[in-house]
Amino acid sequence: MYEISLVPDVKAELLRKLRMRNLVIFICIIVAAACAGIIFILLGITGGQGVMLSLKDKEIACRADGVVKGGTCNTKDYGTAVMKFRNAEELLTIQNQMNGLSVLNNNKIKFSRVFGILDVVLPTGENEVKISQLSTDINNNALFFDAVASASNNIGYRALEAFKKNAKLSYYDYGSYMRYDKESGEYVEIPSFCIDEETDSNGVTFGIYHKGKPGCEAPMIEEEESKTKTDEDEVLEDEDENAVVPTVKQNSASAATTTSEKKLNEENITDIRIRRTYNDRSDMEKYRNGNDAYGDSTTKGYYFESSCMQYTDSGKFDEAATLEACPLLSDDPNIGDSSYGRNSEDKMVLSFSATITITRDVFLARNKHVQVIGPTRQNVTDSYIQVRDMFTEAADKEGN
Repeated sequence: MYEISLVPDVKAELLRKLRMRNLVIFICIIVAAACAGIIFILLGITGGQGVMLSLKDKEIACRADGVVKGGTCNTKDYGTAVMKFRNAEELLTIQNQMNGLSVLNNNKIKFSRVFGILDVVLPTGENEVKISQLSTDINNNALFFDAVASASNNIGYRALEAFKKNAKLSYYDYGSYMRYDKESGEYVEIPSFCIDEETDSNGVTFGIYHKGKPGCEAPMIEEEESKTKTDEDEVLEDEDENAVVPTVKQNSASAATTTSEKKLNEENITDIRIRRTYNDRSDMEKYRNGNDAYGDSTTKGYYFESSCMQYTDSGKFDEAATLEACPLLSDDPNIGDSSYGRNSEDKMVLSFSATITITRDVFLARNKHVQVIGPTRQNVTDSYIQVRDMFTEAADKEGN
């Protein structure tokens, strides 16, 4: 009888299984180590992101309002906080910046009004004063000039005193020309570009309102469209809903009518004279209410609303109160060096330098229809300035 021993085969299989187990364990250890490394890297990235976000939050807080929890803001690193700036909304929003354009426009300076000022404050006639050199300071609203004064009685200082009196007693006025609007039932302002001003021989100022000009309450021609059909205008009618309707050909007559309806009637532009200055408040009220205070029926419902003119309790114009409310100069005239002698024509003249500071409201663009008025009621308006011969010499080609 034969016997076979199987132990070596079982042992060999056992050893193979052990090797396989060890290999699997080794691979698992490698994978676990790799996963641990990846997790560590991810944790590092996440932690770094948290730190960066914290730093950015601090930067945002420091740049916004300068307040941060658990720390302080260094202005060297972050600068001045935005919310600490004045008018931050105007700086940060485009809409507010656009709204600021109108403010800038209203506050801009119209320094061309300086000629109207000089035309009033410089005396003429027997005590004439002319300018030989003029300079300006826009920031301080000041005029610096050298002048030459002459008097008919050869007393030059009399002309200088006349200049000081003229400047000190001059005042200004501004306001709006108004018209009655039937649709709203209220008075509305007439655009300034629709008004031209003129002063008559009596010193009364009128505004010429170009009614009908585009943008100035401009009416359109009101004509009914001609509905008369011609042979060329007829359209074939068909009861079938799907029928094709031919295009209507407009004849020359109807085309002309349509064109005329869309075109402004230039002949309908009417110039209306609106009195600006009133001797009595009741006259202004009559003008406003359309009671024809000055015998001009075309001015019904139109008047000038002044921002400076003052009236007494009895309704009479109060020049002293008006001068106090709207003085031309913000300070008394400052007279510098002066000398009295003969000029090149052997006439006795007074040469002097002067500085006058103008009230800022006179130059502001938002103040419309500015009028400068002297103590003799001589006046020069913003839209009608007649620059007289107030300089001793004409400017050369280079503008000097």
